[in-house]
Amino acid sequence: MYRIVRVILLIAIVGYLAFQVYAGREALASLHIQWNGLTLAGAFVAAVAAYQCLFLGWAILLQRTGYYSADQLRSYMRIWWVSYLYRYVPGKVLLLVERARLGSAVGIPPVAGAALTVVETLLAILAGSAVSLLAVTYYAAADSQLLFGVAILAAGAIFLFPACFRVVIKSPLISRRFPELESVALGSRDILVAVLPYILHYLLLGLSFFLVSRNLQLFSWSDLPGLCGMYALSHVLSLIALIAPGGLGVREGALAVQLGRFLPTGVAEALAIGMRVWFTLIELLCYFAALFFCPSKPERFK
Repeated sequence: MYRIVRVILLIAIVGYLAFQVYAGREALASLHIQWNGLTLAGAFVAAVAAYQCLFLGWAILLQRTGYYSADQLRSYMRIWWVSYLYRYVPGKVLLLVERARLGSAVGIPPVAGAALTVVETLLAILAGSAVSLLAVTYYAAADSQLLFGVAILAAGAIFLFPACFRVVIKSPLISRRFPELESVALGSRDILVAVLPYILHYLLLGLSFFLVSRNLQLFSWSDLPGLCGMYALSHVLSLIALIAPGGLGVREGALAVQLGRFLPTGVAEALAIGMRVWFTLIELLCYFAALFFCPSKPERFK
């Protein structure tokens, strides 16, 4: 029954994404776009690389917890992309379920697989918060003390996270019920290594966003850091909003509000919708590429 339900849900998710693309057609058509092949190609490469950074982050977590095997790389990629699409289900519960269920075929205990998915989300929030500091100067004066203070807070959170996580999973209530979690008691060094691909992910997404928007003749290269920070902040807010499927609406709203500070009314909203369409198409392309190039039945873990 679960296999039937998840197939139906997957079809519904793809249909919903297609509907979102169709629903934003009028706002996108209102923009006067002068496409530049070079910047568009750069935006495409940056976006594809950005999503591979997310997979790399998960692979690093597997390696740091002892569950990584080089001969299962393509299987890991298929598992990650198939489960990643389920984040469009509100609450993201099925993302945990699918990651745990599919991961068990390559030797990842279901409890550990679900826990690592939670760690992924927290790392994404930490990394996005750090990158969003690039937009601080858009909201406050470029005070060096303010920037230094916020940077210290972000770095402190990265170091504090593993300590808090270890306290939780080593508590008697959790450790007795889920002894497998002992393997995911990551240290500060593990977190510092694993968070780097997530930081690069947001920087590449921001670069892709900037290169696409260059076709609207709205921004100069000096705006690149600020746009990276704004897009990272909108992502963080969409990750926190668990009830929003894939952050739909939350990310676009947060980005539109930020862009509305210096773009004409209507243009900011259309650009925010257009970027959702752009990145959704990239996600679907990567998803189908993973289905095509990666085995559907991974070899059993040896």
